[in-house]
Amino acid sequence: MDEIDKKILQILQENDKIQYHKIGKMLNIGASTVHYRVKKLVERGVIKSFSAIVDPKAFGYTTTAWVGLSVNPIKMDEIARKISNFDEVQIVTTSTGDHDILLQIISKDEKELWRFINEKIKTIEGVEKDFHVSTFLDEYKRTHVVKL
Repeated sequence: MDEIDKKILQILQENDKIQYHKIGKMLNIGASTVHYRVKKLVERGVIKSFSAIVDPKAFGYTTTAWVGLSVNPIKMDEIARKISNFDEVQIVTTSTGDHDILLQIISKDEKELWRFINEKIKTIEGVEKDFHVSTFLDEYKRTHVVKL
């Protein structure tokens, strides 16, 4: 990946709907070159997808929380994959920290959050009783942009 690829990625991270000829003008290259490079970045998996980033609050999801789970180590991958199927869960990752699995969950309110945790997360075989929930209060930054 060269500097032109990085510049294309920076532009696309800010606006994935920008036309290739506009990127080309910005970088002094042809639109077909931009198209070819973007295609290659997608094929190599550097660009995972193009999508709209939606504010959850616009749809009534007023509560966001990090949940840290301790799980049976033998079942860690199975549990993480199962949790990944829930629509309420935005991020699932295994961790080397205090908890084995970390989740980011969105919900309409705290009551719905606790219902989800009690009815869906705690009932998964291998999830231990030791877990931690931190709800977000004021959000100062949320970005998808990766510094290149």
